Amino acid sequence: MRQGERDRIDPIINHRSNHQPLNIFFFMIDSFGADISKDEFSVCLLRYSLQQQSHQVIARKEFANRPGGYKACLSWLRRHAGPTGAIRVNMEATGVYYEPLALYIQEQASDIHLSVVLPSQAKRYMQSRGLRSKTDKIDAYGLALMGAERMLSEWAGIDPFWRNLRQLTRTRGSLMDQRTQLRNQVHALEHSGQTGGEAEEALHQAIAVISQQIDRLTQRIYQQLRSCKDLAGQIERLRSIPGIGLLTIATVLAETNGFERFSSISQLISYSGYDVVIRESGKWAGKSKISKQGSKYIRRAMYMPASVVVRSGKGPTYELYQRLVGTHNIKMKGHVAVQRKLLTYLYTLWNNAQVYDPQVIKDQQKEHQKKVALPEGKATADTSHAKAS
Repeated sequence: MRQGERDRIDPIINHRSNHQPLNIFFFMIDSFGADISKDEFSVCLLRYSLQQQSHQVIARKEFANRPGGYKACLSWLRRHAGPTGAIRVNMEATGVYYEPLALYIQEQASDIHLSVVLPSQAKRYMQSRGLRSKTDKIDAYGLALMGAERMLSEWAGIDPFWRNLRQLTRTRGSLMDQRTQLRNQVHALEHSGQTGGEAEEALHQAIAVISQQIDRLTQRIYQQLRSCKDLAGQIERLRSIPGIGLLTIATVLAETNGFERFSSISQLISYSGYDVVIRESGKWAGKSKISKQGSKYIRRAMYMPASVVVRSGKGPTYELYQRLVGTHNIKMKGHVAVQRKLLTYLYTLWNNAQVYDPQVIKDQQKEHQKKVALPEGKATADTSHAKAS
């Protein structure tokens, strides 16, 4: 419960000793769920009883996903809200479609508790509530119920600097995907047994244009990073990590809002989809794998730095790769572990304002090996976080 809600409830509770009747409205929460698509969004407003742990749907409606729709939605919400004024709004982080509405509510209604949850988080909640069907109305209802029953953190918003940088890095990544597809088509034509002719020439011209745009966006990303002088020292410290370049740093910082969204490494790992999912039941044990329920942009950004580390054949991070490959004999598992480890280095050095020091990491690995104390000859995963002393 937010502090404002407690302030309204506490005076009523304190008067119970005087045998005054307790106003039931002070134990009600209005929860608003919004399922957002490109052109419109469906909303559901329900009233949740804290005492009885039950709810009642107040109203449902659809609005256009544009400024006029946001204004009409907020006016509609105020009109149907209960007398307590304790309103919670919950929505999914569906691509970028949710951002305009979320920013509008944050700017125009600071008294409303706004939460933005990952789609995977909302999906698991709705499954736990038995909501098996999926429609816009059902999703809006499920999000409203989730906002009432769960203590969700308040959305921190998007810093304009990071938002602009994120647009640049994502657009550049999309153009690189398109260029790769076109190059594959050229390769197919060259090996098709006949000359490509005009088709191949058109593909080469398209590749040249896209390459120019990629170079332009790359320079724009560098300019964006240099425009904030306060970041210069932090970025240089991150570049001390082997395999990490400016584009990787720009992508990770843009996707995490400069790591402001996270208070621990585990939160960052989960957000990036590197958290390990374990499936066991009785004597049966399934395969453990990363969830991939997170930012694909971060995982993509960490792929090339990890490849550089693996090809280098040296350093404590490469030793981690060797140990895991020696244990599982699966190179991709070792590669993913390196990606995850490099991401933890970025987070730790950013927050501690420190430079990458391989000797510190080796010392931490030795301490970790002593604590684990496995039988001689057996390998273990490295969990050090590169925290320099």
